[in-house]
Amino acid sequence: MVGRRDLLLGGAAMMLSGCAQGTRPGRPTAPEPLSLSDFTLARGNLDAPEGIASSPDGRLFVSNGGGAIGILEPDGTLRQIGKPLAPNGVAVDREGRIIVANMGLLNKGPGPLQRIDVTTGTVETLVSELEGRQLVASNGPATTRDGDIYCSHSSWGPIGNIGTTTPAGFIYRVSPNGTASIVARNLRGVNGICLDRDERHVYASLTAEGRIRRWLRQADGSLTDPQDYGPQLGTVIPDHQARDIRAMPTAERANLGYCDGIAFDQAGNLWVTLPFANRIAAITPDGQNVDIVDDPEGKILSSPTNLCWGGADLRDLYVVSRASGMVVKALTDVKGLPLANWPSD
Repeated sequence: MVGRRDLLLGGAAMMLSGCAQGTRPGRPTAPEPLSLSDFTLARGNLDAPEGIASSPDGRLFVSNGGGAIGILEPDGTLRQIGKPLAPNGVAVDREGRIIVANMGLLNKGPGPLQRIDVTTGTVETLVSELEGRQLVASNGPATTRDGDIYCSHSSWGPIGNIGTTTPAGFIYRVSPNGTASIVARNLRGVNGICLDRDERHVYASLTAEGRIRRWLRQADGSLTDPQDYGPQLGTVIPDHQARDIRAMPTAERANLGYCDGIAFDQAGNLWVTLPFANRIAAITPDGQNVDIVDDPEGKILSSPTNLCWGGADLRDLYVVSRASGMVVKALTDVKGLPLANWPSD
């Protein structure tokens, strides 16, 4: 097991992988850490918020219990669209439509992938079943500039087994023509997903393993060559149950490596939320695990689940603090990587 401040270098292989992900040339630079005082409230009083994505026009899209998707306008107004199923991870496609993954295990219901047109309010189902089985745990979606959608499906349950030893999770792809298929299998608690600058690799957090894995993305959208990316992010325990995690002393929980949302900055650092530890970390291009911010008591970051960058210069970091029903905001020294709905830099 790895301590949370251990800096493990991945050797020559990780140095090469940093180049492969399309980072800027030159020596990698770790992002500056943040303090809790750097964060301000962007929006409170949300019902079980989970996923978040941004738009160049200043809007934020937040999954919560009030609708299929919540739109937080620049003036602070929250507008809800559609009937909520179990909205979880959120992404935006190249045409500005919102992709919402539903974690049906939360309410013992279905877990489809939806697409929402925020102009018309139309909510459509993209994928509800695969290989003859109804989806129940769609979790983290990500979109590409050439029209692909990737989404994780964490498990078949039970939802409280955070450290599951059953590799039943998978990643599925929705092609631009709407065809859906599984592209990676046998994953333990697969969760947040993102792509690097050149969209050459798909990255996913494996919650139960406390680490990140990536796959090489082929021209047909399939995924090959899986490899672990960076070190283990903290302590993990086989078949660790959520109720037992919540009963742990604060100091012990702060060392847990169960990872959730992930996103790249423009310097090639992969930012990772660790909700049970109330912590955000980053994996640098040369394979180091560095702390960004810690909040053991959960005063500001209380179960941080997902993050994204927004603002005119992509330096406004937004983090969902699920347990407190808040979205909080901080200014970072690095810019976030522009995603499929943003102009490329």
